[in-house]
Amino acid sequence: MEKYTQLRVVGEGSFGRAVLVQCKNTQEKYVVKEIQLPKNESKLQDSRKEAILLSRMKHLNIVAFRESFELNDLLCIVMEYCSGGDLLQRIQQQKTTNFCTENILRWFAQMCAGAKHIHDKRVLHRDLKSKNIFLTSDGSIKLGDFGSACVLNSSKAYAHAYVGTPYYVAPEIWDNKPYNNKSDVWSLGCVLYELCTLQHPFQASSWKSLILKVCRGAYPPLPRHLPYELMHLIKQMFKTNPRDRPSVQTILTSHRVSKLLRSHLSSQALEKVKDGRHSGRWNTEEGAKVAQFLGDKSLQQTSAFGAAVEFPETCFESEKPGPRKQWTTDPPDSVLQALANASLLSSDSMASSSSTHGSESEDRRQRRLWDKDPPQKLLSILEKAQLNKAFSTYLINMTGNDPLMGPLSQLGGDESDGPEPVVDVDDDRLQPRSDDEDT
Repeated sequence: MEKYTQLRVVGEGSFGRAVLVQCKNTQEKYVVKEIQLPKNESKLQDSRKEAILLSRMKHLNIVAFRESFELNDLLCIVMEYCSGGDLLQRIQQQKTTNFCTENILRWFAQMCAGAKHIHDKRVLHRDLKSKNIFLTSDGSIKLGDFGSACVLNSSKAYAHAYVGTPYYVAPEIWDNKPYNNKSDVWSLGCVLYELCTLQHPFQASSWKSLILKVCRGAYPPLPRHLPYELMHLIKQMFKTNPRDRPSVQTILTSHRVSKLLRSHLSSQALEKVKDGRHSGRWNTEEGAKVAQFLGDKSLQQTSAFGAAVEFPETCFESEKPGPRKQWTTDPPDSVLQALANASLLSSDSMASSSSTHGSESEDRRQRRLWDKDPPQKLLSILEKAQLNKAFSTYLINMTGNDPLMGPLSQLGGDESDGPEPVVDVDDDRLQPRSDDEDT
């Protein structure tokens, strides 16, 4: 710390404290996050994890890492100073004056750009909230505080440990189910809702009420002056089944609101979004070769169904096209023969059939249904807990005497925004929907 001059403490929490410093050589201001190092070796590695993750996250919309060092049992992480404060402070400053739509779109687009960079590296932030999102002097957004982040082993992996801030936690975490990057999408939806309404989407007077609202996806409707695209987006981000939520990649590329968001991205961020949109797609040149080959080849007649079409080794070589053959207008004999002795079943009789296939289909349909009720075990654990802790970040310990106390716990939090508002339950949000591109 000898090359820095300490100016003032800008934040304190369970992690330790954040100190504003000034470099003696360059006069640049930075924030030093001081973390108390544990004596246990395995926990020591976990404490160093944030510095390692932050050093890998080089993006316009992520707090920049400068250096880290250990001093007097403290891990010191030196990072970019965001003079605009955090987004929670900015929201509270508004009091009753709503943000303009352009600011909401611009800030949310930058949040998504930063979150996409994280997810592309198979990292879950796990504590995205307005207090961990910062503003620079020019009003740009920076995601910060990677103390709760984790790295997945593969793009299809899931995390299991409960970490987060309850007011921003996705329902699958409350239900003690594995989760992935879609839990961060839920948290971003909470932040977007706060920008639109200056209130939290899931306010409650008790833990039970809070968990019920989150698990049912019940939130007060947005103001009518907002664009329909924003209303539709929040509805999708608050899908209780994570498979039905859009990924950050989808939000920026193919969602209804994507065109509005992309107009607020920097050229560098926009280029990365475009690159991600085409990743894993069919190679254009190879596709053109296959299209040419299929256009040049004639349709071959076969005597039975299921005959495989084989591409010769010269399939990508240009050949002189031969005369094309037309599809026959008469029904194929093989189909007529196969259906000659088949009986016709009405839709009603099929629905009431008790055949093996019908029962298997019904079983599969039942298994797809998402459990809408919160876990009773968790409700009993939190029955006597203070609700103001729902704004704090912590780890739930299912076996301990005090499940709310842990390495990430805090003793206090922000106050609720006021009395509970009227809540509309959107039944469509609970209907199953598959989104294979996202998942």
